[in-house]
Amino acid sequence: MLSKRQSQILKIIVEQYIKTALPVGSKTILENNNVTCSSATVRNECVELETLGLLEKTHSSSGRIPSTKGYRYYVDNLMNSSEDHTLLELKRKIAEVFENRNLVITEVLNKTSNILSEMTNLISVVIGPNLNEDTLKKIELVPISNDNALAICITSNGHIQNKMFNIQETPLTDLTIAIDIFNTRLIGTKINEISEKVNLLKPILEQQVQKSEFIIQGFINTLINFSRPLSTTHGVQYMLENPEFNDINKIKTIIRFIESQSPWMYFDQLNNTAVQIKIGEELGNENNDMAMITTTFKVHDGEQGQIAIVGPKRLEYEKLAEILNWINQTLMKNFK
Repeated sequence: MLSKRQSQILKIIVEQYIKTALPVGSKTILENNNVTCSSATVRNECVELETLGLLEKTHSSSGRIPSTKGYRYYVDNLMNSSEDHTLLELKRKIAEVFENRNLVITEVLNKTSNILSEMTNLISVVIGPNLNEDTLKKIELVPISNDNALAICITSNGHIQNKMFNIQETPLTDLTIAIDIFNTRLIGTKINEISEKVNLLKPILEQQVQKSEFIIQGFINTLINFSRPLSTTHGVQYMLENPEFNDINKIKTIIRFIESQSPWMYFDQLNNTAVQIKIGEELGNENNDMAMITTTFKVHDGEQGQIAIVGPKRLEYEKLAEILNWINQTLMKNFK
């Protein structure tokens, strides 16, 4: 553990560097009211913090920046909750999304993720929820033109998938019969059991419906989409706002990292709704320049997903941890 003075100096350097992306010198540290020692003492303490691997000295300046180990110590020991005006504004904008009762959870997550990216200039990623435990509530058929009809599949928790059928190729009467059979036999079935049960209905459908195989496959493909967790990314265009990612190769690295879904392997995803933070090499040696903050949410009857913010190590950890924790609690409150 560090001394009280060392902790104060490290905290100042981390928070100042987060704000400015510039190395922090002893003069800046001494401007803080919490530091009452001499400039020589500050320099000596910085040398000690550097020896401990918590700070790094840049070649172009006498100032210092936090190392991955320094950020980790800050997150684990020095970080406080914050409620500045930008955080309050972020909560206000996201709260407006939750107040729209016409939105299902996937829409809420997408809009929330987009707001996070716009207001932080960072990448936000949503995975989930996985709807395997959800059940089929009903299937409706809506003719929308002389040529097409839309089959709408709705789950018990309000999730929706659509399938368009050409009624010149598949008669409306056949679709109506098939949907009546599905509604009679499949309502209340878990999404992860749908495909098997639909296949069991083949003999019945073949007796009553032309092109039964085409209809069956169409519905299976549509319902399978429920079991594929939502995966969306917002804010890649904002990454150039961060000086650490002016290098196009670094942008490519972070995009590969997100698209591979490898981020999620680093976190405890089960039964842990706490905010988790990984920094630099903790995300793999090739990802030393980035950090990731994530929270696992649980909604409805245990449906689980994750929201993450990805950016440079110079993240506003206090603010982002607070907002993700608040989003998690708000999700669980509104989508019990």
